[in-house]
Amino acid sequence: MFDQNVIIEWANSHNVESTALSYCLKCVNNYLAESPEDIKLYFGEYYYPEKLMLKLEKVYLIINWNEPEYSHIIALIPIVYDSKEIGRYELFYRMSGEIFDDVLVIDGQEQLVY
Repeated sequence: MFDQNVIIEWANSHNVESTALSYCLKCVNNYLAESPEDIKLYFGEYYYPEKLMLKLEKVYLIINWNEPEYSHIIALIPIVYDSKEIGRYELFYRMSGEIFDDVLVIDGQEQLVY
């Protein structure tokens, strides 16, 4: 049986929750700045930052069976605005704790925002 505390301890030792939330907020803000035309589509007539809810939901391990050196850990944060889930943010970590990628998906559309 796998001890889930191993992942929890790993996540705590690498500050996954605070780091993922910080990166997510920065990514959402970059998206809004770079795509102001999307504000009305996904956030209504105006964007109100206080209606944005970000909370770490999952931390999960992906084992690449054939190439274990490409295994990684993902932190998942749903993007909730005005009590409605409109997307997700994923932050990718190497097993060492190094961040190597992220993705923001709003309403099923992957956003290339860095």
